[in-house]
Amino acid sequence: MKKFVIFILFTAFASLAFAQTDCNQSLSSQQFQQRYRQIKGRTTDQSKLQLTNQLVKSYCFSSEQIKEIALLFDDDNYRLQFAQAVYNNTTDKNNFYEVYDAFIYYSNVFRLHDFVSSNTTETSFAGNSLNEIDETKFPDYNYPDFINYTGQKKCTQYITQRQFNYIVNQIKSSTDESSKLGKAKKLIQNNCIPTEYLMKMGSLFSSENNRLDFAKAGLSSVYDIDQYLEMKQMFSTPRSRSHFTSFLAQEQSSTSFSGTVSTEKCLVSQNEFNSIINSLKNENFNSTKLKSAKNIIETKTCLSPTQIKEIINLFDYENSRLEIAKIGYDFTKNKNDYYTIVSVALGFESSKRKLLDYINNKR
Repeated sequence: MKKFVIFILFTAFASLAFAQTDCNQSLSSQQFQQRYRQIKGRTTDQSKLQLTNQLVKSYCFSSEQIKEIALLFDDDNYRLQFAQAVYNNTTDKNNFYEVYDAFIYYSNVFRLHDFVSSNTTETSFAGNSLNEIDETKFPDYNYPDFINYTGQKKCTQYITQRQFNYIVNQIKSSTDESSKLGKAKKLIQNNCIPTEYLMKMGSLFSSENNRLDFAKAGLSSVYDIDQYLEMKQMFSTPRSRSHFTSFLAQEQSSTSFSGTVSTEKCLVSQNEFNSIINSLKNENFNSTKLKSAKNIIETKTCLSPTQIKEIINLFDYENSRLEIAKIGYDFTKNKNDYYTIVSVALGFESSKRKLLDYINNKR
């Protein structure tokens, strides 16, 4: 009897030691397909998890195989339980971040990452997932400040730095521009993302058309909507900048942004206005600068007469100055002092009379 008990204990210890040993060989393609069909045949997530827990005790899996099985679960929480259970039986732990693609919610991605971090000493995996992106050098754009942003907000809780790092790494993992663009659009969907982060993501595309396509897609996910015009810095040609500006103006004029959260008074902050001035200064042609300025004024609707005057001073041609002065009156909230402040920026008395006539007709 004593020998039998010792034998049982030894067997249990050996089984435990085997379970904790790193896997070197994953299931063959044929074996995996058999197990995959077994799991798929289960009707509930609970029964699928019970079967996978049994399989984990006997087999080793590659990261790609784990990802395929994880996608069989309908509920993200069951995916998480399965991924945590199978991690020690993964043959290529350095590629385990591929499993992250199977999840719907970022919260579960981070839970899995924290679990992996606490169960591995492989720094290469951590460096490829959610931590710092030391090798990524983003362009020296004039990134708008979203921390102190007080304008209109399309959503309330923007993504964290860690979530941003994860999305960037996922975009960079694609080898060609087409798949990179598709993955980027999917990753930003249903998220709340500051303009700065979207600008940095967009800079990962080498094609001007893809940057424009991404910038259009990003409008539905941007946090600081009033600063989204800064995305224009990504474009190297006047044509692309003009195309984006026109798209943005059209979208904002035809959409009520019912999801916008704003309790702020109608005011464009100095930091935000400085960004507007810098973006207009970057325009090389009077026609595109004029079009951009008009779109900005129509979009903001909260520029003060003093701010309108500063925009007018960016133009060399009197006709353009007068055109901006007129449209500025239509959209500013403070009309009482408008003529007194803005007319100073006009160089000819005839222009001032035309502005005054325009205002009197509007009244």
